[in-house]
Amino acid sequence: MIRKDRHAVQATCGRCSQTKPQQELDRLLWCEACVARAQARAVSQSWYTGFVVAVVLALWIWLYVQPSDMLIGGWIGTVVAALYVTSRVAREVIYTVERMRSSTAVGAVPPE
Repeated sequence: MIRKDRHAVQATCGRCSQTKPQQELDRLLWCEACVARAQARAVSQSWYTGFVVAVVLALWIWLYVQPSDMLIGGWIGTVVAALYVTSRVAREVIYTVERMRSSTAVGAVPPE
């Protein structure tokens, strides 16, 4: 039986096309730097999405529900909760979509 040392096997990152030891790549063959960049991009885009949803919700509450001054704290809490929950859901969706598309980075040159 022939055993291959896993440390010696080289693989190419599916995102940046850099050759790295297979041990440093995840199951979709992305290196840690590419995963971190994708997560950071998903975080920033998710906050924008959450903010837009919170503004739309606040406008809907202000224009159609027309809350009384007595319960304004509850409505503000609802908008803040919508901002947080929407940003968390959007973060996971954006990150998953980026991972599943798995297109190579623009300008990435495969090793020779």
